[in-house]
Amino acid sequence: MNKPLGGLLAILIIALAIFAALSVHTDGLELGSSTLKTASFAETLFSPVQASENPKRVATRKTAATRKDGKATTAVPAAPVHPKGWRAPMDTTSKTILFIGDSMLEGLGPRLAAYAKHNGHTLVNVIWYSSTTEVWGRTTKLKEYINQFKPNYVFVCLGANELFVSDIKKKRQRYLDNMLSQIGNIPYVWIGPPNWKPDTGINDMLEASCADGSFFLSNGQHFDRAKDGAHPTRASAAAWCDRVCRWVMTTGAHPIKLKVPAEAKARTRTIVLQPVK
Repeated sequence: MNKPLGGLLAILIIALAIFAALSVHTDGLELGSSTLKTASFAETLFSPVQASENPKRVATRKTAATRKDGKATTAVPAAPVHPKGWRAPMDTTSKTILFIGDSMLEGLGPRLAAYAKHNGHTLVNVIWYSSTTEVWGRTTKLKEYINQFKPNYVFVCLGANELFVSDIKKKRQRYLDNMLSQIGNIPYVWIGPPNWKPDTGINDMLEASCADGSFFLSNGQHFDRAKDGAHPTRASAAAWCDRVCRWVMTTGAHPIKLKVPAEAKARTRTIVLQPVK
């Protein structure tokens, strides 16, 4: 090998070694008052091949990280990606739970408050009467309540006012995406509406959009109805809440301690928002 070629090869080898060494410092290297951002070249070279991701969870992650116009959002970490059927270990620590939704919370809220009290959790209910994914998704109220109460678990019950919306994905998907983006990486459970008639796609849209193990399908269950024919009676709503809490502990992706309380209901902080005119 001639000397010029050998020298060039030596320079390339040295440069490659330096590049790989820098890439190990994933947090960057401080140079005076500045930080040099380093690449992940070594991680790419030496990390094992990852299993293919669940498309639903990838879609959730993308929604949390980008807006419809393609620009990056800020301050909302994306939900982590897990394989289908993944469940976190049972979390027995005390939680701050934010429960938001429509008038269905009138029945669910007091029963969940009893669960929270019995299991050492703190619960805040936010009832927005006649609300929908569109009503919530047009605003940043969900994120504002998250910033205010700092929950580490979120319950949502929405969809009852959207059972009969035609072409629902076209009309509501972007608002649902916005809500999920505001929740970000906080573990959550979305409680589907208690159908009293067949819907036009709200349950399918919710199930397809929510992270695996985070959507509770209420449609098809038995409910005793109030005089309006839509809302479950208080007793039936309490039984509904029991099923949700049992599902969280035994089936949901993020199980927390929700043992059945002796008390039928309890008081908790409740914020009430009036319908949008």
